[in-house]
Amino acid sequence: VAAALFIFFRNFDENTWENLLKIKVEYLFAAAGLVLLLWLLEGLRIGLLVRTLHSDKRLALWDTIQVFLVTFFFASVTPFASGEWPAHIYALKRRGLSLGESSAVTATRALITRSIFTLAAVSLWVVFKGRPVPTFINKLFLYAVHVSLFTALFLFFLLWKPQALDWLLRRLSSLSLLKRWLEEKPAGKKAYLFLNQELRGFLETTRSLNRFKLKNIAAIVLLTVAFWLCFFSIAPVILLGLGKPVPYLQSLIWQFAIQMIIVYLPLPGGSGAAELGLAGLFVFFVPPSILGIFVLAWRLFTYYILLFFGGLFVLGEIKTR
Repeated sequence: VAAALFIFFRNFDENTWENLLKIKVEYLFAAAGLVLLLWLLEGLRIGLLVRTLHSDKRLALWDTIQVFLVTFFFASVTPFASGEWPAHIYALKRRGLSLGESSAVTATRALITRSIFTLAAVSLWVVFKGRPVPTFINKLFLYAVHVSLFTALFLFFLLWKPQALDWLLRRLSSLSLLKRWLEEKPAGKKAYLFLNQELRGFLETTRSLNRFKLKNIAAIVLLTVAFWLCFFSIAPVILLGLGKPVPYLQSLIWQFAIQMIIVYLPLPGGSGAAELGLAGLFVFFVPPSILGIFVLAWRLFTYYILLFFGGLFVLGEIKTR
């Protein structure tokens, strides 16, 4: 909030209030509609992933939407989005999946997203000859590309060779310090049995990846691409409402670069970096008198609305635990 307000007052002039009064409300409703579409697309994707990996499980669309919002909340309030995986696994487990099954669905979802982002980032890097964004964030973008590539490869290996987790568990249980606790203490025996059981569930669920139907893969990939195109379309729609249209493709590339970077910064939700990065890029197209309004509106629709509803569902999860 401080970063967004700083941008607003830093660029405030006599035309700011005039432009604020000229906002076309119908475009703000369109931006809100895109936010609701995000809920629908991600809910459908999570539901399809669950059905594909576990043919016996069916989750209602409203349940998968809640899973998305709870996941978004914890991803947005933790450094490096480190709360995303635990929240997604927990939310799925609350809806009938085992811990192992939830982990497999979460890992597969992350692999598909990271793979698409990495391929898109590398393609932009090649097309623009190493300069897809202005110099001041180009190095950060390159750092994000490398981390994203490593993450995608790690997830691919984890799902391709899930037996590595079984080997790791056996190795850890053979260590002298752990072995005695696992063999002699009731809590240790219970923990070892629990981990073995959930690991079996993870292995069984990941085997379904080999039975993936082409149409299921295509549908999940299309839903992922549609989600992010919808997300990146919010900024151009807001600028249309402010009477300052920008080139859509350029807007998409710059937002993609920002999204790549903020995921790997130790800032919850990229707070500060997202606002300053967006302002630093869109200043080439957006007049200063509008820039602050644009950043505030963009962050509201792409972050705070989702954060608010995610927080409400988190309270619901805690209350009904």
